[in-house]
Order: sequence, then structure tokens, then C-alpha cells
Amino acid sequence: MRSHYLKNADAYMDGDFFKANITVVDGHIASINEPNVYQLPELDLADFLLIPGFIDTHTHGGYGVDCNDASVSDFAKLCDVFAKSGTTSWLCSISADSEERTITALHAAAQAIESLDTGAELLGIHLEGPFLSLEYSATFDTDNILSADPDLLRLYQREANGHIRTITIAPELPGAIELIDTCHELDIAVMLGHSGATWQEAVDAAEAGAMGVTHLGNAMRPLHHREPGILGAALDLNIYSELICDGIHLHPTFVRLVYRTKGKDGLVLITDSMMATGMKDGQYTLGTCEVTVQNGIPRRNDGALAGSTLTMEGAFRNFSLFTEAPLGDIIPCVSQNAAQLLSLETRKGIIDVGFDADLIVLGKDLKIRDVFCRGQRILRQ
Repeated sequence: MRSHYLKNADAYMDGDFFKANITVVDGHIASINEPNVYQLPELDLADFLLIPGFIDTHTHGGYGVDCNDASVSDFAKLCDVFAKSGTTSWLCSISADSEERTITALHAAAQAIESLDTGAELLGIHLEGPFLSLEYSATFDTDNILSADPDLLRLYQREANGHIRTITIAPELPGAIELIDTCHELDIAVMLGHSGATWQEAVDAAEAGAMGVTHLGNAMRPLHHREPGILGAALDLNIYSELICDGIHLHPTFVRLVYRTKGKDGLVLITDSMMATGMKDGQYTLGTCEVTVQNGIPRRNDGALAGSTLTMEGAFRNFSLFTEAPLGDIIPCVSQNAAQLLSLETRKGIIDVGFDADLIVLGKDLKIRDVFCRGQRILRQ
């Protein structure tokens, strides 16, 4: 059932909340504040908020599934469980791996993208690597970190049937600017990360068309007052910055400072979650890396962080807690900005006629009460 009449909601539209009746037909918003002419099942949302669904552009999996090793049925499981915490669409992040294993992962992801139709929509693939800095490779095996190679990227996009939507690259690599040109040719949005880039190198990449920075503050050259580096460039330039708001990857004060610097239009909240999300502490993997999870925190054997166990619902609530930002400033950071980054701003990220009915019903306490993915009401229990 993908058709509903959602009445009396306080809906977030055009940057503010308005009382609205939303007609959903076949998974799309058909009208706003029109009578229920189709005699659809009604849901009274008086005293509730209605906001766009969360879009997670960076997750490596969860609930026992790693995207590098996922089958189509594994992706179906993720679509189901992600939806329960408010994620209505997402990208699967495939981390730097061998060429053979990467191609296998791309095949499975492409098949899932083209066949799955319930739960959170799998929009495409985020390729995190292999064109990264060896110094800032983080959890990725250095054997799988490569120089910029446009031909390899073209191969990967062919094997993915055109479904790679974003890629993280280190802009200081020789040939990185030419690789950005290749990404434009292949319709791939470029994020900068896992990088020791100088300020100038990051600026050059942004001027060449890079759209943002991957997990700001993590796996990158730190800010220095004489050489701001990639982090300083991310704060200064009109590009997006991903934030992992789990209170572990970033101190709440850092999150607050970034929000005050970038504003509501420059931030994309992500999970960077890995397969231990929703699971007990124990031993897991992130791509090719062995990971130990204690108290919900994934770490490599050397103690370095290795992804998160964050959900988008948690990121949303934490960002609110850390910044005390108005709700109207937080919502674009989990929806509209990601849609614009992915060039999906004509069907995702806002509540408007013609858009996908990706919707979250919130209580005034900001707890999720209901989720709709393309009009499908999600059973959360």
C-alpha cells in the first residue's frame, strides 16, 4: 500500500512548518492541502511533525552485513532495517579492496539497485577508494590504495552498470584533477578525503568540480594556522562537509563550530556505519579490515576508529543535542543537502508535489513515530 491521506500534520516545507494535508498516490506526493478526493486511508497526524526522510550517503552496512561482501538479499535486509530508523534512501559504500573483490561487490550492488523496491531505496554506490593517500588510508589495506587511474574508474563504472554515484579521492594525488574530469564524464560526484592535501590542493580540486569532503576531521590532514589544509578548505569553501555525529569521531564542540561556520546548507550528516551496527560487541570486518567492537565503538587492532555503529536517527538527534540548532536548520542536513549532492533534488529531500513520499513522522520530542519510503509505511517493531 503506497497511497495515503496524511492529515493535520505540521509539515516542514520551504524552510518552515505549516499545517498540511498530504495526499500520497502510488508512492508520490500528489497534492498538498487538497481534499481526500481519492478516498484514501487517512492517518491523523495532529500534534506530530512531518519531515523529509533521511538520506544516508555514506554507510558500509550494518546488522551483520558488510557492503563489500553483500549479496542482493543482504542489501534487501539493509533496506528493511535502515528504514526502521528513518533512512528512506541511501548509498552503499564500498571500501578500497582488490580489483576482483571490488568488481564482485559492484555487481551485487548494481543488481540490488535495479531489483529491490521495498524499504529504504538503494540509490547507488559510494566508492571510498582506491585513489586515496597512503598516509591517511585509515582502515583500508595499503595494498589496495592506488594512484589516480581514469581507466580503472571507467571499468568500475561499467561493471556497476553506471550506478557509482559518488567517489572519495585524495586531491593531492598526481592526476587527481584529470580524474575529477573523468568523474564528470561518468556522472560521479567527487568527494575529497583520506587525504593529506594542502589548502591549495583542496581548493584546486573544488574549482575542478569536487562537491564536498568525506567525514570531515577524520582521515585527513589536521587544521593548522599556517597551512589550513583540506580541513580548512572544507570550512572555507562552498562545498559540502560530511559529519559523523556519534560523539566519538567528532567532539560536540567541533560539530558546533562546523555548524556555525558552514550553516545549514553546507552539511551532510552521515553514519559511516559498519556491519556491527545493531549488533552486539564482538569481532567484525570493515571491508578487508578486522575490527573489534567494544561498547559500540569499532576499532582496528591498533586502536584506530573503524567506522561507526551510528544510525541516521542517532545522527539527527545528536546533531540537535550538540548544536542546539533550530529544527529547521537540522532537517536539510539529513535530507535536502544530500539530495542536491546526488543531483536528486527534483524527487528527493523535500516535501512537495511530485516528489517521492519519503516521509518521517516525529513526535515533539523528535522521536520517530512513523516512516514512509516511497509511500510504503514501514513496520518499525
